[in-house]
Amino acid sequence: MQKTFVALALAAGLVGGAARAEETTVKIQDYPGIGNMLYRIAASKGYCEKHGIKCQLQMIASGPLGVQALLAKSVDVAFAPPEVAINASLKGSVVKAIASGAQRNVFMLVARNDLKIPLGDNDFKAMMVAPKGMKIGVPARGSGAELQFSLMAEKAGLKPTDYTYVAVGAPNTSFGALSSKQIDASMSFEPSASICDVTKGCTTIYRGALATEPKEIAGTNGASSDMFVTQEMIEKSPKIVDGLIAAANEAEAFIQNPANFPEALKIAKTYFEFKMPKGDEVMEVSLKGAIPSYKAGVSRAALKQIAANMLEMKQIPAAFDTSKIVYDKAPQ
Repeated sequence: MQKTFVALALAAGLVGGAARAEETTVKIQDYPGIGNMLYRIAASKGYCEKHGIKCQLQMIASGPLGVQALLAKSVDVAFAPPEVAINASLKGSVVKAIASGAQRNVFMLVARNDLKIPLGDNDFKAMMVAPKGMKIGVPARGSGAELQFSLMAEKAGLKPTDYTYVAVGAPNTSFGALSSKQIDASMSFEPSASICDVTKGCTTIYRGALATEPKEIAGTNGASSDMFVTQEMIEKSPKIVDGLIAAANEAEAFIQNPANFPEALKIAKTYFEFKMPKGDEVMEVSLKGAIPSYKAGVSRAALKQIAANMLEMKQIPAAFDTSKIVYDKAPQ
């Protein structure tokens, strides 16, 4: 009888443990392509489980849609540019960055080959003047990509309204729109540049991560795209939030070790494959180029620069205190 009672108690404990495990599942925004590599690695290498979390990645193609999903509780972690979080904050939503997922500026401008647009590294202003009046693809209207392109236009002495913006989604669909001439250029994120470089089907003319001008863009490196959670989650589940940060730090250590690149590439391919000619090469080139950006620290100075850019562009009505959108325990 006693053995039966013990067996039942153990069984009950196992059931209870399973229920608790389900409660610790955390849905995290991912993107097509190389996507959210820190948490892809954290999930694949067991870093999430090590900290009592089951990381479940969910594909959402843009930052605004990711933050919308966060506020609707469809995901627990949005992976988005700070511009989107600032706009959400101004509308009354309290979201905070707990880590970065792509420190360096993620945006790049690619264009149709036949347009012969000057490279931004050589002549930034000439690059912006050339596509005046043309259709510029962006992941979503109001996205960080569009906001940054608008700033670049202003710094080149032009107006954001000198261009027509078209929502084209993720890099793979952006490339399709570029190839079919639905758009003339695209302000997007990786693997947009890698697709152009490998397939020769378009030209990479500007990379924010490597840009020296305008200085307002260069100053955003350090917090370009971050992991945001709600204040409610921080208050109700602080251990989960701390576990997410710890898992991201371990994933950073893994991916920054050159010896781990083959395994990191294999992990990336388990989440997404490019169904296109030379798709594997595109993935490899894209991941290799993005490695320096995969760090968990959130630069407070970069956040301030991003907010200053938004104010200058009159995208926000007044100076914004960026401490409102960063968790005080977020790594730096």
